[in-house]
Amino acid sequence: MPASLRTSPANPRRSILLLEEYDALSAAIGAALRKFAPEHDLAIAKTLRDAEIFAGKNAPELFVIDADPPWAGITNFLEKLRTKHPDARALVIGAPLPAEIAAARGLSGALQFVDKPFDLAAFGAAVQALLGPWRESQVGGLRGSLGSLSAMDIMLLHYAANATVIVDLRAGKTPFGEIEIYGGEVAHAEAGKLIGAEALREILTSPELRMSERSDVAVARQTIKPTWQSIVLEVLAARPPEVASPVRTEVPLETRPAKARTGKKIVAIDDTEMLLVFVEGVLTTADETLQVFTAKSGAEGLALVESAKPDLVLLDYFLPDINGEEISRRLRDDERTSRIPVVMMSAHMPQITRAASYLDNIVATVEKPFFSKQLVEIVQRSLTAPPRKIRAKAAPISPPQAPPARPKRVEIPAAPPPAPTAPASLPPPVQRVPPPPPIAKPTIFETPAVGAKEAVLGLFLEVISMQFTPQLQMGSILARPASLLVSLHLPGKELAGALPPQVGFQLAATETDAKGQIAFMRLVPSGKPFQAAQTRNVFEIGSVAVVPADARQRVQLTPTGSAPMTVELIAHAEVAGVQLSSTFQLAQLALRWLGPSVRVTLNPKAPEASAARFDITDVKLSASGQIAELALDPVK
Repeated sequence: MPASLRTSPANPRRSILLLEEYDALSAAIGAALRKFAPEHDLAIAKTLRDAEIFAGKNAPELFVIDADPPWAGITNFLEKLRTKHPDARALVIGAPLPAEIAAARGLSGALQFVDKPFDLAAFGAAVQALLGPWRESQVGGLRGSLGSLSAMDIMLLHYAANATVIVDLRAGKTPFGEIEIYGGEVAHAEAGKLIGAEALREILTSPELRMSERSDVAVARQTIKPTWQSIVLEVLAARPPEVASPVRTEVPLETRPAKARTGKKIVAIDDTEMLLVFVEGVLTTADETLQVFTAKSGAEGLALVESAKPDLVLLDYFLPDINGEEISRRLRDDERTSRIPVVMMSAHMPQITRAASYLDNIVATVEKPFFSKQLVEIVQRSLTAPPRKIRAKAAPISPPQAPPARPKRVEIPAAPPPAPTAPASLPPPVQRVPPPPPIAKPTIFETPAVGAKEAVLGLFLEVISMQFTPQLQMGSILARPASLLVSLHLPGKELAGALPPQVGFQLAATETDAKGQIAFMRLVPSGKPFQAAQTRNVFEIGSVAVVPADARQRVQLTPTGSAPMTVELIAHAEVAGVQLSSTFQLAQLALRWLGPSVRVTLNPKAPEASAARFDITDVKLSASGQIAELALDPVK
């Protein structure tokens, strides 16, 4: 047996099996597994045969499978695990699932998925949740393990692996049908006399099908219309909740009467569903009387806090709609929720440390990823602390740097305004988070050399609509950020060398000038290197309208929601200030915008000079001050 498959002699024993072919990846993923599951033995298999031998001798509790590139015969391997290890759990690392399917599917099914490359906090939450009380939930009841393996699980596995394969299906020993998958996409299905979409629906709604795979794929047969993804969404929408997470196991689950939860209430708000499962499981295991409620967005969390009136709020900083700092401020300023203590969670400690420095309802912070013992200790300490004293309304606490109110937008002249040169036009220095007693302001890069503070910013945009003149020349474009992540290039060696290597950034608050144009933009470290988004030059028309513009009618095209056009905006700015955290880590960059002129390209790898020139004519900001929409006009 390979050395990587051996376990310690004193194994009683709980174990994890990682299926990974490449040494570098197995070392990285293995290190993460040892970190998040220190009490489990870890084995690493490079082949399905080795994995099967180890599983037969040790019965792993969790299988972690790196599915990309695909494993030939993985369907057959999982079918064997379904029979021999029905109570085991499986975590698949691969390409991201379609967003709508991932949202509709939730945590149902035998296989759970994390994106590759994975975020460490999300991966840790998934591992700890699957090793915890995974099959029990206060809200969702039982969750499936490998005993509930289904055709949908296998389809999504091959999608995540970008595989080309034929999956044969049987009902007992009787042939039932087949699914043909090409590059991860389901192209053809058969079930008896049914072909195409109807066959796929029949397969996805038929229980207890057995599966195997073969790789003799010849020419793709395209019989699935509409797309297989829309069919999967139909099936998920029609599936009753009690069937969404079937548990088919040959070993009966231990039954015990459910204890009434009458203890203190906790609301956990985080957009990572696995982390919410982990938090709920850990806390209710430590104290069976606790009532834990979960929300996946800021708006949902605020409504839940108002209705549940909890004793404690566990709050993530980065949420898809409202960030944790704003949520904490709203809770503090509302008389009904001002006394509720908040524990803020994030992998970005500078942001939550800053928020805790002026929001007195934040009683503790915890850095992601965290462990169960650490979470339980913080929650118990926060729940047993004396009631907080509420500061009088006459002396409200304000953030160290509250952004100014956005002025009314007005039309801007065609020529860009001259760049300010007077020292008085510099923004005020960005203050560090001031833990008591106050400390000196952070270092600000002041480089006299010309061009030393230059920054080139890349922002990926999703086109909302596009106008054309009567002569079919491109007119205005309305777009929104496709992602908060941005690329940042600093040509000056002195400034670039002062920043941490391999750090990525994402948009924070943006400030506009009196004309509604971008004046300053702030960036915060994203915690991982930047990865360019995928541009898409195809414009699939969803609707057509005629709009008046410049006293002449123009045609306005709106893309389909499922396939938006994606471009990259390139802008030149200069670094006006650098904010450091209390631990002297990079917390924020302040960029001075150098006018409305930008470049727009469909090929991020092409030279900047080849990109089309546009002027930003209008800017719309979100409630948190981030860019929500941009209007662009071509420069003629």
